[in-house]
Amino acid sequence: MKTKTTKQHEQEYYHIPKGRLRFTLITLGLILLTIFFIFITIDSWKFLKLGNLECSKEFCNYYSYQLLIIPLLFLDCILIGLFVLNFVSIFKKLKDYNEDGLIDVLIYGLIIGLIIGLINGLIIGLIVGLFCGLICELG
Repeated sequence: MKTKTTKQHEQEYYHIPKGRLRFTLITLGLILLTIFFIFITIDSWKFLKLGNLECSKEFCNYYSYQLLIIPLLFLDCILIGLFVLNFVSIFKKLKDYNEDGLIDVLIYGLIIGLIIGLINGLIIGLIVGLFCGLICELG
């Protein structure tokens, strides 16, 4: 019977390194917290009566207090992102924040995302404004 070396075995199978137990526990905690907050968001969605977002032709019945759902949605997105990041960190060593490139790419990504978001928002606002101002006569 041919025995495999430890190196060959580690190349064939994924292993959680011994020092990564902390990241594993943090990941399990984050997934439980994420599931908990998703249930809270669903209950808040039902409580604020946002079940169906379609408007009837006569009237849309939305109130400003229903905007309270937005921070919960952002929190869910942040928790899901942290869960994915911690899950990846179990199997692979992530770069340190002081390494070259990480901060630069973050800054460039934020600037490019801001520019693209503003351009898309301005174009959509222009089209909707023209449509509503010229055709619908809402104003």
